[in-house]
Amino acid sequence: MSDDNDSAETVGNGDEGEMNDALRAGLRQAGYHVMKAGYELLAGVSAFLEAVGGAGEDGEEDPAARPQRIEVE
Repeated sequence: MSDDNDSAETVGNGDEGEMNDALRAGLRQAGYHVMKAGYELLAGVSAFLEAVGGAGEDGEEDPAARPQRIEVE
């Protein structure tokens, strides 16, 4: 009877080890995706701040880019 119990414990430990390996692999992949998403978020915020802050940075607008008023007779 002790042989049956030992084999059942071994199978249980094997399943538990596989579960631990699967959890580690899943957490590793999830961590990679979270880091990648964080990087993309920072890149987006940086691009937004450059666009907003870049408009008044030099203080002068290009005269050709400003709307021009043309008087019609």
